[in-house]
Amino acid sequence: MGMAKKMSLTRMVRNLCEGFMGHLPIRVVVTRNGKALYVPINAYGDFQFMDGDRLKLAPEFTAKFLHPTPDGSRHIRLADGTPRRIPAKIEMFAYKGFQIPASLILLTGAGPETLEPIGKAHIANYEKFLGLSPDMTILEIGCGIGRDALQFIDILSPAGRYIGIDVTSDSIAWCRSNITPRHANFEFHHFDSKHELYNPLGKKTTMDFRLPAADKSVDRIVLGSIFTHLFEEEIIHYLREIARVLKPSGMAYATFFLYSDETVAAGRSTDRTPFKLRFEHAYGDGCFVNDADYPTGAVAYTDPAMRKMIAAAGLNLNRPYLKGWWSGAFEDAEDGQEVAILSAVPPN
Repeated sequence: MGMAKKMSLTRMVRNLCEGFMGHLPIRVVVTRNGKALYVPINAYGDFQFMDGDRLKLAPEFTAKFLHPTPDGSRHIRLADGTPRRIPAKIEMFAYKGFQIPASLILLTGAGPETLEPIGKAHIANYEKFLGLSPDMTILEIGCGIGRDALQFIDILSPAGRYIGIDVTSDSIAWCRSNITPRHANFEFHHFDSKHELYNPLGKKTTMDFRLPAADKSVDRIVLGSIFTHLFEEEIIHYLREIARVLKPSGMAYATFFLYSDETVAAGRSTDRTPFKLRFEHAYGDGCFVNDADYPTGAVAYTDPAMRKMIAAAGLNLNRPYLKGWWSGAFEDAEDGQEVAILSAVPPN
């Protein structure tokens, strides 16, 4: 049986089981201080979890069919259709007066100990290569749990505005409940776009969403490790939306994996990341994926492929790509991944 047929059969069985389980009283069993608390699925979104809580599903056999992802989470829908992930354990990380779920920090690609240094490094690069001011409107695609947003709090004045977007509803729910009440000029939006790792229960695609900003209203747009998980059609859609909302003086900072003889050879030799980035699977013209089982887990593009997508959106590449650290090819790396700095009008 070929891989495609095998995957289709797996999805068919899972869909049948999900339909059956829709009639079961599924609960989340929360073990806290040796005691079991039973939380109905429909109450999961309002339950107040604590550091150290351990989670599992009841009946236990349902866990096999509720969309497992490599991070060990299971995925469910609440009564209102909102997708949520159920980690095996709740661990909280204290930062800037917030208690942040470590499982959601890990979705940014690194652990809690990296939350501040990576966030600050991002801000330093935005200041260096884009320029920032307190009254700007900043839009972040793929804001996650708010790693960069927590740093922008110290930069933006009440006259400034931050707009965060992500496909992981749990991260957006946390940001809305914790950051926005303290900083009213910070807003967060969930795009229920299907993604095999970050939102396997998503009901739509990226192309179904417009960026939540008016035409020519945004000063800076940042996308950290978004194009590393998308294919051409979705990337071009985002790039066209970026072109729509950017002010004439606006700029975007988009990271990606550059596939070249130099970067791929170095990456396979140095193994700098824990993800064993080899990009051995061709997945279209100028597109390569790292894992055939999870194609969008890590996606790389050649320079011609990236330039073609940028041009298709009517955007301009302001300068040569910033050099990425991930492969080990560049001693003078400027970011973790390669970076395309874009504008809606040609640079002077």
